[in-house]
Amino acid sequence: MRTGSVEPSLLPHADSDLQVLEPGYRVNRVNVVETPEKIEGIAVVNGVELYYEKQGAGIAVLLISGSTGDAGNFTPAAHMLADEFTVVTYDRRGNSRSPRPAGWTTTSVAEQADDAAGLIGSLGLSPAVVFGASAGGLIALDLMIRHPEVVRAGIVQEPSIFSVLPDPIAALAPRRALIEEALRTKGPRAAIEGLMRYLNDDAVLAAIPSETLERMLGNADTILTIEGPGFSSWKPKTEDLTNFKVPITLMFANETLPVYKEVTHLLAKQLNAEIVIVPGRHGFYFYRPQDLADAVRRVVKRLLQH
Repeated sequence: MRTGSVEPSLLPHADSDLQVLEPGYRVNRVNVVETPEKIEGIAVVNGVELYYEKQGAGIAVLLISGSTGDAGNFTPAAHMLADEFTVVTYDRRGNSRSPRPAGWTTTSVAEQADDAAGLIGSLGLSPAVVFGASAGGLIALDLMIRHPEVVRAGIVQEPSIFSVLPDPIAALAPRRALIEEALRTKGPRAAIEGLMRYLNDDAVLAAIPSETLERMLGNADTILTIEGPGFSSWKPKTEDLTNFKVPITLMFANETLPVYKEVTHLLAKQLNAEIVIVPGRHGFYFYRPQDLADAVRRVVKRLLQH
């Protein structure tokens, strides 16, 4: 395995079968603002309002963010991909411009995956290529396992499925200590700032537009008290991975933390899937969105050949 490449690289991939069925979702779209380049709107899905941005034409690509939950993770990359694809980004439920549902105090990977499936149906994207980063990788995987009819192919970058590790408590000890200290001394926003630096470097906050960063940090309570507990124990069943039907590629950045590489390799082995290696750190798309756009183009082309 060429784990040190500084250019997007591909490891061998086994053929997969794709099952395509008609979606069965009935949802509404409201408050749609359309420009020549982009549509911004609110989709009412599974009883919640999801803010989304849609642009381009061609095969549909849905980009699912991890912790921060904000469509702004992928704004530059989405614009770059829109010359070839219909690209949709969205704020996950209770994050940024997607309002927190009344009485919503817990979530699950399944709930988030159902939201993504509903959004695909709402916007007429089925079947879509789905990219999920970090915690968004869990959502993308569960979407492919339980709603394969709405997914054409999947790309999962550094999924935070730490429950698959031999000793997840030890592996996450530095991260946990950082968050706990920041919460004790400075509060939730500082904890998320510190986590973003830990996963990337000190320059990451400057790489994100200030308005987008403010939304992301404003999601700190949701990230720490709702999503963290709801996502931490999720683990796909072995039989679901063995019988996986959707063509899938995994991805990690060559300078990411070792724990993410370990998880990605373990999952790739179970899925018998290729791994794409891109330059940079965990949130490489903040610094060099062109690398994400280039990798998605290349992977989609390869996956759809099978």
